[in-house]
Amino acid sequence: MEKKASPSRTRVTRRGMERKAQILEVATEKFLAHGFDGVSIDDIVLTVGGSKTNVYSQFGNKEGLFRAVIENLCEVFLRNFRKVNLSGKDARTGLTQLGTTLLKSLLLDKHIAFQRLVLAESGRFPGLGQTWFDDGPQQSRLRIAGFILQCQQGGELRGVDPMVCATLFHDMLVFNPTHLSTIGRPPTARAVHRHVRQVVDLFMQGMCL
Repeated sequence: MEKKASPSRTRVTRRGMERKAQILEVATEKFLAHGFDGVSIDDIVLTVGGSKTNVYSQFGNKEGLFRAVIENLCEVFLRNFRKVNLSGKDARTGLTQLGTTLLKSLLLDKHIAFQRLVLAESGRFPGLGQTWFDDGPQQSRLRIAGFILQCQQGGELRGVDPMVCATLFHDMLVFNPTHLSTIGRPPTARAVHRHVRQVVDLFMQGMCL
């Protein structure tokens, strides 16, 4: 007969998960505001409560916690982008929706702070920049590539390597608006709308059969 988990064990697991999420949330806000050097485990424990042992048991050390913050934020910023419904959409409509949704997330103040943090700390932590790239921009490109392939198979777009196409589309879309925001010159909503339209127009001119 299969043994059931005791209620007390279930509660401990749930509490542990909730505590981990709370530590991650507090650490995220503090790292974004003050950078890696400006935050200590003591600072986080002071806000969350408990002891440093909780942090070490969940994340190993401060660097492990920092990496967990980076990985989690990559997921958070792509959440709405992944939810875009592309079923039955033509190339222009789908690319416009993908581009608009992606930029809406990437131009949030929190994401710009995140991008500054990654750029500032990637030299200190080998592999951190690669983690951000793999979990962030590369995931966006893969989603776009999948849609481009779908449009190619439907005879709407030229049969060029979809990943190459997605990379070019993504970089045309993302670089200038996020770069301007990073240096303190965020584009207006109207400018973003115009930018997405221009990128999609240019892409379609080169890719339409």
